[in-house]
Amino acid sequence: MAGQHLIIVGKSGVGRSTVAANVGAALAETGRRVLLIGYDNHRSSAGNLSGGSELKALPLWGHGEEPPLYAHGYRGALCLEAGGGVAEDEAAQAALWAHPLVAAFQPEFVLHDVAWEPCGTFRLPVGIDGVASILAVTSADRCALQAVNGLFGWLNTVAAANARLGGVVANNLTGPLQEAIVSDFAGQTGASVTATIPHSIMVSVSDFYSQTLLESAPFSHVTYAYRKLAKTLVEAATQRRPRQLDDEAMRKWSAKWGDIIAELETGVVNGGLGI
Repeated sequence: MAGQHLIIVGKSGVGRSTVAANVGAALAETGRRVLLIGYDNHRSSAGNLSGGSELKALPLWGHGEEPPLYAHGYRGALCLEAGGGVAEDEAAQAALWAHPLVAAFQPEFVLHDVAWEPCGTFRLPVGIDGVASILAVTSADRCALQAVNGLFGWLNTVAAANARLGGVVANNLTGPLQEAIVSDFAGQTGASVTATIPHSIMVSVSDFYSQTLLESAPFSHVTYAYRKLAKTLVEAATQRRPRQLDDEAMRKWSAKWGDIIAELETGVVNGGLGI
């Protein structure tokens, strides 16, 4: 399948599907032909990018009992919910690429909203031609960053030869402290924070509408953050491969930020002095 493949990954709960849907909408808004593929049964990203349109069974499907679901969504984006089986079945994935509806669409960008979490044994969806760009979505929580750290380890293995880091998306951040945490982690690993998406109640509002922010809140400051991210992805600047922090380095880094946060919250600095 031709086109630029973007693999959207992140630990459960960081807003990976929200980012996938909104990046897809922002790319579609620029006139690009966008295909978004979800790989679970929650239909979060495909459902929102389709604007609540009914996801119908893909016609003429002969690979497994459950056919992928599809709908045409925001600005003509094609939304597919493939389910977990297609991601691991090379024959089913090839059949998906060759399906008349998908082949005729000729996407310029293919977004993969993968349900499995980033780790040292991460895998790409099968059947991707060329080099895929990985967009690592994270919050400022230690567990989310630790998962991304594991992904960075995988990116330096032979299995990741056809993948590169498209960037880190710091998502749902509530202020400068959380921005500093993610920025420091990126600096320690040699990664680049491609976008910072601030917390906004409008994200929840758009979810209730089964829409992306670009459709439900086109003038929101978060919507503009997604448009800026889409522009960055179109330009596709090459990034160096990040390095993984080993267990001891990750432990020390986490402890450092634990101390900083505790001091800010309690007003007590190391050594017992009050501030």
